[in-house]
Amino acid sequence: MRQDDPVPYEELTQQIPAKELSTLLKVSSALASTLELEEVLQLAIENATDLLNLDTGAIYILENNSLYLGATIPPLPDQFPDELRSAQLEDHPHIEESVKTKVPVYLRDAREATLSPAEKTVVDARQLVSILYFPLILKDKAVGAFIVGSTDKICQFNEKEVDLTNILSYQVSLAVANAQLYTKAQQAIVDLTVAYDATLEGWSRVLDMRDHLTDEHTHRVADLTVALASKMGITGSELGEIRRGVLLHDIGKMGIPDAILQKPDVLTDNEWKIMQTHPQLAYQFLSHINYLKPALEIPLYHHEKWDGTGYPHKLKGEEIPLAARIFSVVDVYDALTSDRPYRKAWEKEEALTYLQEQSGKYFYPEAVRAFLEMLKN
Repeated sequence: MRQDDPVPYEELTQQIPAKELSTLLKVSSALASTLELEEVLQLAIENATDLLNLDTGAIYILENNSLYLGATIPPLPDQFPDELRSAQLEDHPHIEESVKTKVPVYLRDAREATLSPAEKTVVDARQLVSILYFPLILKDKAVGAFIVGSTDKICQFNEKEVDLTNILSYQVSLAVANAQLYTKAQQAIVDLTVAYDATLEGWSRVLDMRDHLTDEHTHRVADLTVALASKMGITGSELGEIRRGVLLHDIGKMGIPDAILQKPDVLTDNEWKIMQTHPQLAYQFLSHINYLKPALEIPLYHHEKWDGTGYPHKLKGEEIPLAARIFSVVDVYDALTSDRPYRKAWEKEEALTYLQEQSGKYFYPEAVRAFLEMLKN
């Protein structure tokens, strides 16, 4: 049996007594307290059953004529059929009628009603007696459905309770829409981040090839630097920023002439001065890209030295950003243990000895200590 056509929301709120309106206000506040869809749905079904003093309920989200179970009370038993956690709308004709007509549908006694096989499975599994199906409507479009019901006796829903369900459906529809927008926005950020990072990976490979570093130097030092930063207590998004900074650490060399960059011999004083401009060139290339600003510390400062003799700004000690202090240890180690056009690679132990000797001079002592410990494990 269908209920009467819905009353406009503004009129509904004028018809509800102050006590119920106060409860609905609390429900609205609770729904507004989170943007996580799962939490929104669970809050909604708990409040709906409480508001109507019922035993059980469920919320289905509707997407392209498919129903997805969002929340239930009480929790589903383990033996509940998996196919009913997601189902086709046409397999649940009472939900289908509710969402298509946009008005509640009431079953006085589901035990005697004509049910589809899927509906009968739900009714039997949940031991439902009276059921009220009501749609979740947003901008005149059904986005899901509530199912609330009794399990011990026949329950007749009066006009006030039907009005309450309609008001609740407005509130829940808005909360669900907000949560879905938030989820989509978060996924869009993830997708965009993946796309950006894939671009950075490509840039780093081009840089390695231009610098004749065919041994994946940049990716190797990126992995080592992130591991070292993590060992030193850096967590979360900062690790991603460090990785991006490492991938771009030599991007300033794009502005260095090939004759200098690929010279197989020691650079002259003038050539060396030109080479030392690459950190500042990196800053010029990247500083206008907001996404990369948190990653700029490594490209700009990775040639600064603990004792203040580095470049381009001759920063000293903790004036040097931590990410750059950490990376410089890894960068020098990897450079020493790799073949270069002007020299052969050092042995691992020889390079580690050099790092120890320069600890407190060129390198941040804590970073050297942590790096040595990491390589031992």
